Amino acid sequence: MLARGQNLQKNHSARHCAQAGFNIIELMVGVVILGILASMAAPSFSESIKRYRINAIRDDLVASVQLARAEAIRRRRPVVLIREEQASCSAGVTLSDTHEWSCGWRMVEDTNSNGTISPTERTRILQTTTIPTGYSLMHPGLGEQMTANIWGQVTGAGQRFVIAPPEGVSGKSTTTVCINTGGRIRTLKDNVACD
Repeated sequence: MLARGQNLQKNHSARHCAQAGFNIIELMVGVVILGILASMAAPSFSESIKRYRINAIRDDLVASVQLARAEAIRRRRPVVLIREEQASCSAGVTLSDTHEWSCGWRMVEDTNSNGTISPTERTRILQTTTIPTGYSLMHPGLGEQMTANIWGQVTGAGQRFVIAPPEGVSGKSTTTVCINTGGRIRTLKDNVACD
């Protein structure tokens, strides 16, 4: 009699455990709902990633400008941010003109303080920064370099950098970085002129 009671108790426990899980229909409905929610979230997630990368490029640029200013004061020589050459660029990136910095930039010391970076000075690298493939950085109107003089001032009036996502300057996350002579740095949304 004891064995029969234990057997009934085991059968009841086994049925109870089997009913506690999901059946295949419930599981499939859950997966479909999860897929719908994921597809609705994907566009905004994609834009968030672009915005994150644009902000990372901006932060790297600002940090490089600050470091160039500090190093120029410390070394008592001009320090230059100069765009990376196309040869060191990622595969598939083509620089259209000297205003395009989409391969990144180098920080070098202008050892003879003449304002021109010679091939020898290009190898005296203080820092190198790259940009994620597909994103662009433009230095419109001011060419392939930006110089911090021995007082830490940025030479050339109104330095302006435009950072754009893969779809170009019309993208939602396009950002403009403005740097004045005194080194004040402002970030503006879109491709706009610096005041």
